[in-house]
Amino acid sequence: MAGTVACTATVVTFPANAYAADCEKTLLLGLHPWYYKLTETVDNQCVLKKPGSNGADMSTYVWTVILNVLFDITLLIGYAAIIFVVFGGFKYIMSNGEPAKVAQAKQILTNALIGLVIGVLATVIVNTILVVLGSAAS
Repeated sequence: MAGTVACTATVVTFPANAYAADCEKTLLLGLHPWYYKLTETVDNQCVLKKPGSNGADMSTYVWTVILNVLFDITLLIGYAAIIFVVFGGFKYIMSNGEPAKVAQAKQILTNALIGLVIGVLATVIVNTILVVLGSAAS
């Protein structure tokens, strides 16, 4: 008995420059590369912009790099604080009511929450400076 075989194919096409369209991508966990907001697309490739010849452009360029690094540091501080809150909570649960272990867990939680508040405030300050610097540059 002769049979027919149906063959189907799905073709997915992507624009030629889809890979180059996103020069400003973030890294793992929302971290920015040091060159964030300092790239441009040229011939479907991301290249680093050159700072202008005047001092103001160079200052903006350098401060953007510094603030990108500070942003990453403050983000990592926030992540570390959250990890310590979870760790302190775990120690509190596992203390079984022993006063020394409860005090140690409360101290970890207190320090972690203070660190979290400092990290959040630092992130807000860095982002505010980035916005002000970005509006001043344009």
